[in-house]
Amino acid sequence: MRFLILRLLTHSELGMFHEYRRQGREGSKQRAVNFDWDVVDRVFPAAKDSDVIEMELQYDTDSGVAVSHQRLKRQDKNWRLEGNCPKDECYRFVMPGCLFVMEIEAGSTPAVGAWAVFPAEHEVTQAILADGESSRLAKSAMIALHDEEGSQTWQTLNRARPDLFTVPKKVVNDMNAAVKPSSNGVELAPNPARLVAILAAVGHTMPSAVADLVDNAISADATEIAIHFGRPDAGHGRWMSIADNGSGMAPAVLAEAMRIGSNSDYEANSLGKYGYGLKGASWSQAKIFTVVSKPANAPVHHLTWDVDDMEGWRAKADPLETWEEEASLIQNHGTVVIWKEMRPPELMPAARGLDPYSAEVRLLERHLALVFHRFLEGKAAGRKKVRITINKIPVEPNNPVGHPLTEQYDAKTVRIPTADNDGKVSVQAFLLPTEDQIAAFHPDSESARRAVELIGLHGKRNETQGLFIYRHDRLIKWGGWHQMWETNDEKTKLARVVVNFDAVLDDAFKINISKQIVQLPLQLQAEIKTLAKVARTDSQRKYRKPRTSTTTAPGSSASPTGAGSNSVSTGKPVKGSQTSPAPGNSSSPAPVPKIGVKEVKTEKFVWKVTKTLTGSLDIQVSELNPDLAALIKQIQSDPHALAHLAAFLGKLDDTEAQQKLIAGRDA
Repeated sequence: MRFLILRLLTHSELGMFHEYRRQGREGSKQRAVNFDWDVVDRVFPAAKDSDVIEMELQYDTDSGVAVSHQRLKRQDKNWRLEGNCPKDECYRFVMPGCLFVMEIEAGSTPAVGAWAVFPAEHEVTQAILADGESSRLAKSAMIALHDEEGSQTWQTLNRARPDLFTVPKKVVNDMNAAVKPSSNGVELAPNPARLVAILAAVGHTMPSAVADLVDNAISADATEIAIHFGRPDAGHGRWMSIADNGSGMAPAVLAEAMRIGSNSDYEANSLGKYGYGLKGASWSQAKIFTVVSKPANAPVHHLTWDVDDMEGWRAKADPLETWEEEASLIQNHGTVVIWKEMRPPELMPAARGLDPYSAEVRLLERHLALVFHRFLEGKAAGRKKVRITINKIPVEPNNPVGHPLTEQYDAKTVRIPTADNDGKVSVQAFLLPTEDQIAAFHPDSESARRAVELIGLHGKRNETQGLFIYRHDRLIKWGGWHQMWETNDEKTKLARVVVNFDAVLDDAFKINISKQIVQLPLQLQAEIKTLAKVARTDSQRKYRKPRTSTTTAPGSSASPTGAGSNSVSTGKPVKGSQTSPAPGNSSSPAPVPKIGVKEVKTEKFVWKVTKTLTGSLDIQVSELNPDLAALIKQIQSDPHALAHLAAFLGKLDDTEAQQKLIAGRDA
């Protein structure tokens, strides 16, 4: 957790220096340097807005380098560096545009580091601002560079001020040793650190990288997977462990697993693919990772890859530190992966009421709850039920079509020919309930709100309509209609299509290394589009018509149509028994929504029926069809007639009748 923080000082911050005030140049009474909130979030992700971040910092004085206890304290939107206002004359040069630089090791409490100020015309300032590492200063008043992100800046600072700024970690240069003449050319082994940097850039986020290791655990028949994401300020920096109770690996098997492009034999339903997930996922997040493993009735053993110490491509087996041994205890059998010196995301997640570290934990939980929901539910074919915990808290499954009111359509199996044998793809469309139906179904507003959050995948439901693609019951891609429809229509947001395939089709589907990119063959897209059209049309009807409550209330004897109903071969949603009205509506007619009528001048449509945020309907009528405009004037005082007309116009929209009317008028 080592960072360089850069800031170009402004006039209002220079009051921190007594000398600046003595010269009469102070423009405000501020006595601190501002620290932007996003920088503090990245450097100190476990700090809450109410916390005070303590630091022991070196700095320049007239008598040489000294150490002072300073702190970061939240004020308004940003933080301020307080606790030390130097009186030294060596700061006579400070003025707006000076470069403030802080080196900070944030992996312990208090944090330790050093800071210095360089004049705008100083060669250090000029060199740092001329390097691309400082480019984000053009948009931000302050930036934080983590470890290798600031390698050139660190070297510049260390050359100028080795008493304050440390020497960057030196990567072993084994280029000479890697060049070995032979009788038929030259053997050129790759530079380990540079190759690792390339291999790590596979597009993983922290949650997707963890999911890759969960894949390995499940493939090893694990039923318990315990993830521990350590507080980054607890003394060991940013680290994580992923432990499982799988079969474990013998020493030779572990050695092969640590090899890049390992020659692994995958079972037919394995979640692995290239023999790369362990290394690629780990290197995408951490500079050092250790794998500890123990087969049944065998001793524990481990190997470590350290990006800064990979000379000769030798994985190390040095003794573990005490805390690492505690984090990797294995009872009978299993495997533990420890990531150390993890890279923080450039932009930390933000969530109301949560510090960035807690927000990261929540994002990880949500990702695993969705991706592995079938395993968590015990519904993955040929697999035992899996339990995943994060910091000892169980991950609850989030089935994207699992709400009891979700309607399901006929499932269809599509055969895709390959060079060796045919692959099978299961395709099934689903229709989600509306928010009104969810609210009527659940007994209280909080459980209804939670259900809406889950079914919307904690985001906008419009962005999560479309395909949910599974590989061996593991969700690998979701949302959007791929090449079948270019945009997500608001009125089709209730439609989802589940696609499940196995590893036989990996090549046909062009699955990439991180298993996050899928290209569906044209033949399969045509089959999916046929099934999806029905669900999309039903979503449009459900969205447009005035909503009346026909949902079975909790506790009623009737069963709602749901994802658990039995399918029939009709191509339509499976119908359950007759549903009962919601409580309080058993004897009264459905309420008529409030309907507004508006005449507009446009040539883009003849009519438009929309639903407002308050639940009322708006009917807009253009002058393109005088008969319709006259009819609405005749019945606008009758809300029931307007409701029937609105429903009828919505159905006409499904047939694209409006476009035909406009086209006929233009012909």
